[in-house]
This record gives sequence, C-alpha cells and structure tokens, in this order.
Amino acid sequence: MRIFTLMDRPVNSPEAMIATIRRYGVLPLFRSSIPGWSVEEMTAPGCWFDTEGVLGPWDWKVDAVQQGDIAYGRFIDGKAAFATVDWYRHLMNWRRSLPRYRVALGERYKTATNGDRLNKALAPAILSAVRAEGEIRAEGLRTVCSQAVTPSLLKSLGAKYKPLLVPSVKKNIYDGVARFLQMGTWLVVGDIERVYRGADLTYNGWQRSSLTTPDELFGSGKADADAPAWARMFESETGYGTESIECTPEESRRKVIDHILELVPIASEDKLNRII
Repeated sequence: MRIFTLMDRPVNSPEAMIATIRRYGVLPLFRSSIPGWSVEEMTAPGCWFDTEGVLGPWDWKVDAVQQGDIAYGRFIDGKAAFATVDWYRHLMNWRRSLPRYRVALGERYKTATNGDRLNKALAPAILSAVRAEGEIRAEGLRTVCSQAVTPSLLKSLGAKYKPLLVPSVKKNIYDGVARFLQMGTWLVVGDIERVYRGADLTYNGWQRSSLTTPDELFGSGKADADAPAWARMFESETGYGTESIECTPEESRRKVIDHILELVPIASEDKLNRII
C-alpha cells in the first residue's frame, strides 16, 4: 500500500487544483484503481469535502469547469474526471473510433449486454437532442429518452425492458446512457452552477449542471482567428479540423497512457489499458 505524504497532496485551493489538473492532463476526481492518480488523493488534509464545513474539490470543480479549457465528465472508468483540451482531444480520437461508442451515431454494433442494447437504442436520441439544443440538463434527459421509446422500439428490445422504459424512462437508465456518451467523448459537462437555498441563500454544495458536446463547449475549426487557442482545437464529427490530430486513434491512446505512466510511475499499464 502506498503511503501518501504532504508532497503528494498539493491541492489546497481552487487555483492549486486547476494547476494540478493542467499538470497531469487527465486526472480522475475520485480515487481510482491507479493509486495516487486522483484529485481526492492529492487533496491536502482537511480540504476534502467530507470534512465538516469544508466543500473543497467538490466546490472547486465549478471553478475548474468555468476556466473554459478543462473538460469534466464521467469519462474515466465511467467516473468523474478532468482533462485539459489537448489530452482530451487524444481521448476523443481514440474513443470515437471504437464501434461500441459509435452506436451514438446510429452505426451498427453487435450488442452483448442489456446495457449495450439500451445504449444503442437511446444514445442517438440524447446526442441528437444535445446537438440540436446546445446543452441539456438532467431533467431533460428523461423527456428525450421517453420520447424515443416508441412501440416499435419496445417490441425490438423485448418485454423485459418495458418496466424500465414506460410510462417514463427510469433515472438509472437515462443516467447510464448519459454516462456512456461521456465515456465515448460525445458529451461533457457544459457548466455547473452553485445552488443557493433557503431564506438566507445558503450554499451547501448543491449544484446544477448541464451536458453539452465538447465540440460545442470548446469551439471548432471554424472559430474566428482571434479566438483563444483552445476555442479552435475541437471539431465537429462531420466537419473540420480532424487533420490537426496527426495521430491514429491507437497512437492517441498510447500517448495518453505513456503520459500518465510518466507522471505516475507506479501506475499499472494493464489497468490503464482497461480504463483508457
């Protein structure tokens, strides 16, 4: 078991957390199967949000997302993580090449599990809605999914799925599809708002977020030439700028893994292969 020292725990403010994310390039929020590779494990004693009266990184992630050049979503092992634009682009290059995730575009894929079948059925509807609207909040996911559940879709899925999808799609189902789209790098968190409650407008860590596409969030190859560099680094699936990544998907994946191994030498390459 690794013993963490104060030198391993530089996160003691929003600024320090943002700097740490930028240093690592890809960094989970919560501890993962890779010891030491998470904001949680790098947070100074007394600053983690389970300390009474302290919100720490749970609140500071709002500041990180609002920087405009840091992606946040459930894209590492299905759990919350941060990535800088340049490293997230490599994740996009790899993940969007995989047939499993390309079902979000309506492409064919032989499903193996119940979750795969639901993702194949509902992911295109969510992605299409987000692309059309620019963003979607959690409460909108249920509506979009429920509208996508037609009699013909129910028939194709089979009777065992009916309790999960009608009269409305269950929260764990649409939440799981949204997580799948984030794993595929089709969606990221667009913004997070702090929610103030009660007569005295107290903030206790309650937040409201939306989902958007990274293409929408970070701009595209058609951004104005005077726009900041990060706003010109993403491209739409159908359009412009893909040539700026001069790597194959496999090369992008290798770059991400090698980068993490360089910064976290005790990381297991086998485990990284499973989660990247």
